[in-house]
Amino acid sequence: MRIVLNLAIPPSARERYALHWTIPATLLGVAGLACLLLFSIRSFREYKNAERAVAECQSRLNVLTTQEMALHRRLEEPQSHQLLNNTHFVNGLINDRRFSLADLAADITHLMPADVCLTGLSSAPDGQQFAVRFVVTGKTEAAMEIFLSNLEDSPHFRDVAIINQGFEQRGSNPELENIACTAHYLILNRDSSGE
Repeated sequence: MRIVLNLAIPPSARERYALHWTIPATLLGVAGLACLLLFSIRSFREYKNAERAVAECQSRLNVLTTQEMALHRRLEEPQSHQLLNNTHFVNGLINDRRFSLADLAADITHLMPADVCLTGLSSAPDGQQFAVRFVVTGKTEAAMEIFLSNLEDSPHFRDVAIINQGFEQRGSNPELENIACTAHYLILNRDSSGE
């Protein structure tokens, strides 16, 4: 007599469902792998494009550096030094020509109220600017304050400083207030400012 023993364990419900889900899980895994591969390829292409752009910028920088060195060598030649000195001289003359004592006086008098008048004016070059010193006389302290406020707000003047203040008696006139000021005069382009 023969006895047949079946020692196999019957599959559980979990194992049966796992077998059914293997194919969709495998397909999802393959799809995810394909997406990852496409993303990697796109990233690699972007990296290559960026690398190419950096190489082009580096080569352009090298060309510009070479041109700069050639220009520096040309500027060190004696003829270039003479040309540079002549250019500085001509530019200095142009800047000096742009300065006009009449324009300076007009810029100051535009800031004055009716009770204030300009009694003294002088100027001297101060580097790229002009240092000006002027004396104004006013009938009232309020008029002088208006003038000083206008002067500080003006685009033509900066670094305004009062260096002397006093009173004087002129004949039968009441006391007049005198103020001596210094400032840096800024030469503005009159065509663009509309003056």
